[in-house]
Amino acid sequence: MPEMKRYNTMMVLLHWVLAIFILGAIFMGAIVLDEMESEHPQKILLLKTHILVGVGILLLTVFRLYVRYTTPQPAPVASDKPVTDIIAKGIHHLLYLLTILTVLAGIALAVSADLPAVLLNHAGELPKDYEDFIAHEAHGFFANMLFFTVLLHVAAALYHQYILKDGLLSRMSLHKD
Repeated sequence: MPEMKRYNTMMVLLHWVLAIFILGAIFMGAIVLDEMESEHPQKILLLKTHILVGVGILLLTVFRLYVRYTTPQPAPVASDKPVTDIIAKGIHHLLYLLTILTVLAGIALAVSADLPAVLLNHAGELPKDYEDFIAHEAHGFFANMLFFTVLLHVAAALYHQYILKDGLLSRMSLHKD
């Protein structure tokens, strides 16, 4: 059987869709929602969107893990530096972990701030701010850690592609050679 050189189409699609959703959710939360007053007319719509995207991220991440462990995958890229290989594997696991923790902390925040009642049943009001909620701190911490881990992941991929010139990005491409 020939050696697999790239990830299957489902893994590639999930990778790029999750990348867009995760970066979009981080931007929406940190740059838009955190700076927006509770009374702003768009706040409820944007919070609903942020929550739906977050739940989508969680479901897609769980599905991606299922696909990863139930379908054939290419062998890990091995370098001449075993420590680097261990770090690379750890970063990939950390991306999954931080993604899931960020969403779970977001769900905890929504529940503790009674957002389902406000957003779905129009009962009550949005909190003036979320600083008093421990889950807000956890959600922000995990989102920041996820963002910096994504940056590290992107930097490593670009290093492989443009410095080492080993074609690593082709493994996560829909283009067939």
